Amino acid sequence: MSEQNFSYREVIPDQSAYASWKEISLNTGGTQSTLQDIKIIEKANGYCYRDATKHLTRNRFIYWRINNDVLELVEQSLDVNLSGNKIRYKFIDTPILDAITIHETFENVIVLVPTVCSVHRLIFPHPDRLHKQDDLMETHPDLAIPSIFSEARNTDSFFYVYISPSASSLQLPHLAASCLTIYEEAMFLLAYPTGELILVRQKSSGEGETVELKYDTVVQKFLSGMFRSKNNESSSIVSMLLHTFGLETYALTLCRDGQIRVWSCSKAQCISVSDVLSDSLMVQQGGHNHVLKKVIGLNETDFMFAAYLTYSNSSRFDILKPIINGQQFSIVKVYSLYPPAVSGDLIDFSLTNTRIWSIWRDNDGDWSCYSSTFNSETVHKTSWIPVVLEPLPNPEELPSDETMDPKQCYLQHIFHPGRFPMQIISKALSIYKRSIVSSDVNLSATVLKQRVCMAVENEIQTELQNCEITDEDYLEAANWCWSSFYSCCVQYHVAGLKPLGILLLPSVCGAVLLKKSNFSFLRPLDLIEHMTLCNEYVSIDSIYEHPQINSREECNDLTILTRILMTFEAQTGDDFRISIENDLAQGMQPCEALEELQNELSKDEKIVETIRHQLYDCTDLYLAIHKMLELLRMDESIVTDVETDKNSMKTSIMHLFSSQLGISVVTQCFAQQNSIKFSICRNLLAFQYILLEDQNDSKLEAIRSVCIPEVTVLLQSYFALHWLTKLTAAPVLSLDSQNQRLSSLKLTPVFNVNSIHQLQIISLIELYTRSTGGSDAHKALLKFDFDEDSLAPWHTSLLPLVTQLTLNIWPISGTSAFTEWLLSSGQHIHLQQYVSVMDSWCDWNKYTRKFLLGVAFLNSGETQKSFDLFTQASGGIYSEQFIVDRVGNLDKTKSSKIVLYYLKIIQLFELHNAKDFALEAADTALAILEDDEPLKATLYSVKFKHHLALGHYDEAFEALSSNPDAERKKDNLRDLVKTLLDSKRLDILMSFKYTELEELFFSILYTRARATDSVNNIYYDFLYAYCIQKRFTRLAGSVMYEQAFRLNSHNTSEALEKQVKCFLACVNCLCLTDDSKFAWVLKPSDPDLEDEVHILPSKIGSDDEPHVVNYKRQVDVIDVQGIRKELVFARAKLQLSKLDPNCIPNNLTTPSELVMFLASSGIYKTSFKVCVAYEIPFDIIFEMLTHQCVLLTESEDNEAWNWLIENDLHDFDYIGNSTSVVAWNLLQHYLEVHEEAHLSCYHRVVADKILHMGMALPHWFLASYKKRNPAELLRLYYFTGYLEEAAEFCMDYLKAALGYGPEYFGIEQYLTPMAKALCLPVNIIDALIFELEQQNDNDERKPFEQIHELLKELFEKYLDTSTRITYEVCREKMAGVY
Repeated sequence: MSEQNFSYREVIPDQSAYASWKEISLNTGGTQSTLQDIKIIEKANGYCYRDATKHLTRNRFIYWRINNDVLELVEQSLDVNLSGNKIRYKFIDTPILDAITIHETFENVIVLVPTVCSVHRLIFPHPDRLHKQDDLMETHPDLAIPSIFSEARNTDSFFYVYISPSASSLQLPHLAASCLTIYEEAMFLLAYPTGELILVRQKSSGEGETVELKYDTVVQKFLSGMFRSKNNESSSIVSMLLHTFGLETYALTLCRDGQIRVWSCSKAQCISVSDVLSDSLMVQQGGHNHVLKKVIGLNETDFMFAAYLTYSNSSRFDILKPIINGQQFSIVKVYSLYPPAVSGDLIDFSLTNTRIWSIWRDNDGDWSCYSSTFNSETVHKTSWIPVVLEPLPNPEELPSDETMDPKQCYLQHIFHPGRFPMQIISKALSIYKRSIVSSDVNLSATVLKQRVCMAVENEIQTELQNCEITDEDYLEAANWCWSSFYSCCVQYHVAGLKPLGILLLPSVCGAVLLKKSNFSFLRPLDLIEHMTLCNEYVSIDSIYEHPQINSREECNDLTILTRILMTFEAQTGDDFRISIENDLAQGMQPCEALEELQNELSKDEKIVETIRHQLYDCTDLYLAIHKMLELLRMDESIVTDVETDKNSMKTSIMHLFSSQLGISVVTQCFAQQNSIKFSICRNLLAFQYILLEDQNDSKLEAIRSVCIPEVTVLLQSYFALHWLTKLTAAPVLSLDSQNQRLSSLKLTPVFNVNSIHQLQIISLIELYTRSTGGSDAHKALLKFDFDEDSLAPWHTSLLPLVTQLTLNIWPISGTSAFTEWLLSSGQHIHLQQYVSVMDSWCDWNKYTRKFLLGVAFLNSGETQKSFDLFTQASGGIYSEQFIVDRVGNLDKTKSSKIVLYYLKIIQLFELHNAKDFALEAADTALAILEDDEPLKATLYSVKFKHHLALGHYDEAFEALSSNPDAERKKDNLRDLVKTLLDSKRLDILMSFKYTELEELFFSILYTRARATDSVNNIYYDFLYAYCIQKRFTRLAGSVMYEQAFRLNSHNTSEALEKQVKCFLACVNCLCLTDDSKFAWVLKPSDPDLEDEVHILPSKIGSDDEPHVVNYKRQVDVIDVQGIRKELVFARAKLQLSKLDPNCIPNNLTTPSELVMFLASSGIYKTSFKVCVAYEIPFDIIFEMLTHQCVLLTESEDNEAWNWLIENDLHDFDYIGNSTSVVAWNLLQHYLEVHEEAHLSCYHRVVADKILHMGMALPHWFLASYKKRNPAELLRLYYFTGYLEEAAEFCMDYLKAALGYGPEYFGIEQYLTPMAKALCLPVNIIDALIFELEQQNDNDERKPFEQIHELLKELFEKYLDTSTRITYEVCREKMAGVY
């Protein structure tokens, strides 16, 4: 696509970040020839990649700078971020010649570098080879791909040290040229001051050869009159080129006398000479050399070049084209172009086949840039149009604001995004502090600010020391010190803005202005900018070609109108412009803000007369103003429908100007365009007011009624955009929590806002473009029907992208995306300022702005302001799309929409913990609510929730009671109960009158109690207290029993103690029941019980089998007696746990097991209680107690006092000094208490245990046992093997039967005829006698002989006596019968 005919404007991207360089040193070993004092001019140029169809190489270029022996190579891209893109080569003590060229091959990018003693080939990988897998890379301002320089090393280059010709052995080359042939052979042409030329060929392998180019003798004779002596100064070479035609490479040299010689590199001979001054009157060269330049952007065969010829009387540019006809080589002049009138000295120039660019320096040191298009109609004519350059900072123009502190004013100005690089500020700080040590590099902006403040403050204190000062003196000293530091920054910055060269980007129709320490872009102007900034150079033909211009008359009128507006611009100074901007920022109407300008201009007769004179040539002023307004409007473009997902250009478009550098260029263009359009609107409005005052023509009524209102709105819109461009982005903090709060608003996702490097300060618009704004603008471009050719040029890509970005922020549109982004990205201060600027005039989205500002205030903690704004924003529920989308449900009634809106507000207040304002919003919504509104229950629930959270329990219960929704009422009551119980406010919970909610209240408490651990369960306690207060005694007992039943699963002392208390409370409550028949509770049945079987008999007369029914019992009825049994069980476990917490297993559930554990632990008193309660025999208790007594008798143990005390010894009437005595006494007591009269079952257990343990029976026990059951005791003796004791006891027993001490054996009447029948165990006695006899027979010692005789004799006596008495009794009874 051809480039447009409009001029260009400089765009300076933000280059304030610190630069990171890779340093490489090269030593060729040829430095012995460089001892001469060589002065090499600092130069810069570069190379633009040819392929503009791929985003990886589009808008991508390499530029270089040379300074003596240092070469800097930088690769930049506007579409993708590049890492490791800066490299600095140090050719040690070897100055570099200005002949660096860069070439692309399929595999590599090759940089050819000639020096005064060597030539170098630097090889880097081509982007297509380096980024083969990067097509899937998404667009992201912080994602970076490696530059071709990222892996550069010393080994990536070849060098060759050449040898000077013999005639120039003492001199070094001062000119050079280089090129790369189709065989990738590097050629270097070097010229010496003596006129010698050498050609250095360097193969791809690095090998090189040197050839001296000589004049052929045949050519010398044929052109005898044309050649001058080599020693003639006029024949010295001043500029050179190398170019390849097909297989041959030619060298073109331009001499001081204007002759161009063509050399064949393959023959090393001169083959042609042309005199470019043959048709010119210029004969004497001026103070500068001629220059040859290739035309950039053409292929190798279609070669053209330009010669800048400078002589004492004039200079010009000749566009030349070589023609090869067989062996003939001739040069034809195509165009000639004279420099601009105010040109001065040429710094650099470059050209394409349609446009030439030049940079000039005048006598005052100021520089300018011009460009010109050339074609067949402009031969020998000058048509230069100046490039609009950004003004250089002036150290004498100091920032001043009387309303601000000097420190804040200068800091804000110095650290404005992109104004000064951080290195410049750091360097100025070092000089300002008079330090020879440079300041620390890579300081963050915050740290650098602090150091600047400290340095300036120290200087202020130095100025004011040892004197008394006033506030005015301090401000004066502060202004002076800050202005000194600012001037230092400006001077260093201006020194780095010295232009060194211009790099053309032919594939995108743009250019790069290369400077000493930075660079800038030259972008095309749009129509309004071109007419405004280049008004004197505007041609009707160029404007007429614009698609929005309909006729030449319209062009002429528009040009005249623009000229008038520029007249107004010239009359307004900077102070006045600042004053107008301040007035508009404060909300003043434009007519009031421009009143002073209007009065001043209307009083100037000269200006008024100029305007009248210019208007004479205007055919239709109204149409001209209307057309200007049409150009100023930001209406949505009419585009064709293109499916975004299927658009083949999607990836390419989404990467367009998406790098950090590209985004900076876009935002700078945005600022430039909107600043120009703001000034046009301002001047146009002032012009219309003056026009209406000066003329009373009725035809101007259309201007008054139509144009002025629209211009006013456009002025305020462009002022808002212009004002936004001056804002610095606030520091971006972590947005995780904020995004969570804003998620309910369904805001457009914000990304990349955390990507700001801590060392960099960027503008608000740049942050927006890096984030959502840039993405939305690219998506809008997808709707246009772009192809690969139309996407690359900047006037068809950059300008539309800036337009789409402007549309995203355009105030008078239906979208609120920018305001949403300000909120989402955390720019709350700027959002507040933006709404303040807009609210005074803009009715578009005003409720949305208030709503979003309310959210911002809410995030800042200013809840009262946010509530007021939310209330005001409710007016947009029906009209503004943003609020409608957030409310939703478009088919709702008016009342419902308002309720939904306030519910959204309540949600926001809840997220920010502003419960009081959530309540206020709910009250506001309820006040306007209809009675049958279904959302009424929701609002009451909201009121309840927040009253409860704030501790307003009475109000919470009132909201609960008023809620019409039964389910919500249940939920709210659950929350109320839980909250009051958790906060221990039982008195409040007890005070409420639940009325119909009482059943629900009990249900909630029961549910909560059963879902909570039974040990620390305040719900059961509260239920019990509530039932007692309401005199629900049986229900209170049931509550306590349920808790006690659940506590069975816990064996801790705390749980057991709680269980005992619950059983006690349950027993008390059931005993207080009015009717004893209701003194019972229910408990779940044992799930392990078998099913009960019931047989239902069949009907009478039926043959059916009886029906068998199996069922499992679910609950059991427990009366007071059953609860008391469980109380005993629980108490026993509690006592056992207190004695030894580890002795109770988790599965202890049966009384028998408990008794065994109690007895084994020595807690006999409690174990007897358990046995009594559950009707369990005492055998195990007496057996274990006897066992302990025997053990203590054998060995005293003081530890036994621990379990002895557990048996309440203080209740007994016996004492003892030893544990054994006390234990035997305890056994005696329990036998006396628990052995029933005339029974000896427990005596038998004790005796059996004692005898088996090998101990004699205690006397008291023997006496008691003899009275209760002597026969049983005899058997125990006999069967346990105690024969001697059995014999002695038997003899005593027989004697008692015969009348000797019968009372000791419980015999009431001994053996007499009148006594009752007496039975002795004669069988066991007989067996005892037999056993004694056997023992004597088996033992020679006869141990039982004596006792055997005595027992046998006594037993025989007993038998005789009992036989006799028996006969006597029988005779008496028989006698009585008869």
